[in-house]
Amino acid sequence: MLLKNILINKVISILCIIILLTSLIALFIGNNTKAASIDDELKEFEKYPGYVELLKKLKESHPNWTFEILKTGLKWPEVIIAESTGYHGRNVVPKSWNSAYKCVCGKVVDASWTCASTATVAYYMDPRNSLNEDYIFQFEKLTLGEVSKEELEQLKKGVETILSDCDYMQGKIKYYDSKGKEQTINKTYSEVIIEAAQQYNVTPYHLASRIRQEQGTGSGSAMIKGQYKGYEGLYNYFNVGAFGSTTQRIMESGLTNARDYGWTDPEKAIKGGASVISNGYTSQGQDTLYLEKFDVDKTNGLYSHQYMTNVSASKTEGEQIREAYRDVGMLTKDSKIIFKIPVYEDMPEMQAQIPGTEQMVTEDVKINVDKVEVKAGKGTDFTTIATLNKDEKILRIELDNNKDSNGKAWDKVVLKDGTKGYIMRDYLTKFNIENPLNEEYIVTAYTNFRNGPGTTSTTILKLLSPGQIVTVIEKDKYKNVDKEDWYRVKTADGIYGYVGTGYIAPYDPNTSSVDKVKVVCTDGLNIRKEPSSNNSVQILKTVPENTILTRTEKDVKSSDTKYIWDKVTTNGGIVGYVARQDPETKKAWIEPVDENKPNTEEPKEDPKVEGNGFKIVDNNLVCEPNITVENIKSVAKEATIKDGNTTKTTGNLATGWKITVGEKTYSIVVKGDVNGDGKVTTVDAARVLKNAASKYELKDVFLIAADVNNDNKVTTVDAARVLKAAAGKYSISI
Repeated sequence: MLLKNILINKVISILCIIILLTSLIALFIGNNTKAASIDDELKEFEKYPGYVELLKKLKESHPNWTFEILKTGLKWPEVIIAESTGYHGRNVVPKSWNSAYKCVCGKVVDASWTCASTATVAYYMDPRNSLNEDYIFQFEKLTLGEVSKEELEQLKKGVETILSDCDYMQGKIKYYDSKGKEQTINKTYSEVIIEAAQQYNVTPYHLASRIRQEQGTGSGSAMIKGQYKGYEGLYNYFNVGAFGSTTQRIMESGLTNARDYGWTDPEKAIKGGASVISNGYTSQGQDTLYLEKFDVDKTNGLYSHQYMTNVSASKTEGEQIREAYRDVGMLTKDSKIIFKIPVYEDMPEMQAQIPGTEQMVTEDVKINVDKVEVKAGKGTDFTTIATLNKDEKILRIELDNNKDSNGKAWDKVVLKDGTKGYIMRDYLTKFNIENPLNEEYIVTAYTNFRNGPGTTSTTILKLLSPGQIVTVIEKDKYKNVDKEDWYRVKTADGIYGYVGTGYIAPYDPNTSSVDKVKVVCTDGLNIRKEPSSNNSVQILKTVPENTILTRTEKDVKSSDTKYIWDKVTTNGGIVGYVARQDPETKKAWIEPVDENKPNTEEPKEDPKVEGNGFKIVDNNLVCEPNITVENIKSVAKEATIKDGNTTKTTGNLATGWKITVGEKTYSIVVKGDVNGDGKVTTVDAARVLKNAASKYELKDVFLIAADVNNDNKVTTVDAARVLKAAAGKYSISI
């Protein structure tokens, strides 16, 4: 009996040890598995510099957050060029912002906004600048999915928090109808937003923050008051289709869209706007704030399908969503949120830096008195790094926008050895560069174009692309600055700056492997992202006749063997592919520039063809409906108008016809006439509607004709307007 008890006790002890060991092993494996799962989740980010460290830090605070990778497949330099200098005005900043945030092109978009600088675009587009607690929510996936009643109630509180300082979104819905009579809907604004979110599978926080972004705080804009003269009883909470160069035009275009959609009360407008966001963006691959702002998802092409032009919009809205989450207690360790993070190829090791506060320049100055001290910072209290005498010449790269306590401005300068410092502006006199070289060089790789020599204490003005031709005006002055020699160059648009010599090479038309070509196609030429005429391949830019391009590669291999493809670079840095000639007639669309032949031709101005209801836009004569041949002849008597080979002398113009004025030939686009019969009918409306639903494809000038609201998109709004125009209830304008 005793032996039996001893054996039993031994067995129990062994079992306890086994259980203990098993528990320890399980604990050890469990911990390792958890660690491995985190590593596995972030493993795909490892080839992209800087991502993993930032995401791990977020994961430590929020272990239930999920980070999905979006491999755009796009090269970082190409993206930044496309979003900045490739299309000036695609991204804008308030005119009140410092000059470093503004593009050197100086393009003003409207009374309040101006084109954003390359450095600004890079800063806001670099995902690594937002992988932190403050800005991560611009990457939150915006689809709602299944939620419980408890979660919906929590979401409703969050919506109310986002809209707490929007007076126009409080309480039960009250509005004015088309007759100016006040009406009431027995729902709160937050309830309508929740319903819209569920109906269209969009997070309610996104809808609420978008309304706040578009209409502002306080009492909101006239777009949602229902009392705008001529548009009474109409509402547009998301500013859908609101475009224009003046406040009046913005209001009228937005409220015209509201009329077309039937948004005659706040509930219809909010739910209708949610439908537009869902159908146009979140259900089409652009399912984060970032992707709505920066169209880098290839589902709907690239770069053009962007909800906002304000470069900081997605970051700002992300902040608002984060605040809502925080205020309703949803930023705990238990919160489960999915984020979709984009990555790019060829990203620099260092993340893009925020622009400075000063005005960028590249100009020569000389000292106008003796014994001027160069300071390490702005002000007399900083260390003196050099002393200069009268008439010594140096480079100035920044103008101080802020004066010191004595009312003095301190400008940043570059000394002869590349050292940067500051000198009081009173001691500097600007002068023009002496004996510029004017030597043509070709850019050999993507590189930064800076306001001064060196990679430290200088600012990126723009990116240059391989194949761009620049003019070197000064060289061999700044050597071994940040381990690189630097040349001062001028770009085709007349901007001065500095480029490292490792990224440019002398251009000799007789020996270079690249050459210049001129577009000789009278209709202009499409530059495509890939060497293919397939409709799914994006057209990066259409360039007019006589445009000079740099051809960097001939006879590019392509599955589209109908055409001969060449790789080219524009003066603005867009890199793409063009078809060399008409495959049927063999007529050239581009031809080499004979640079050894002197150009004796006087530059000719483009012919003027403009009147009431028609004007030249790029390579097209764009017209309102019912413009006649006689209307054109009244301002351009020598114009020849043809329908194919038939010369037209009377009657309405039609989409697809050609007009030749002098040596220029343009395609005719009649807004609303998408079948080319010179009339606007229900047939046209049906085709526009089918195109918007991807059931019919309009191309070239017929696609332009379909965009009757001139927002660079073809949607159901355009179809509705064409239908109304066909019924005589709407006037299409250009």
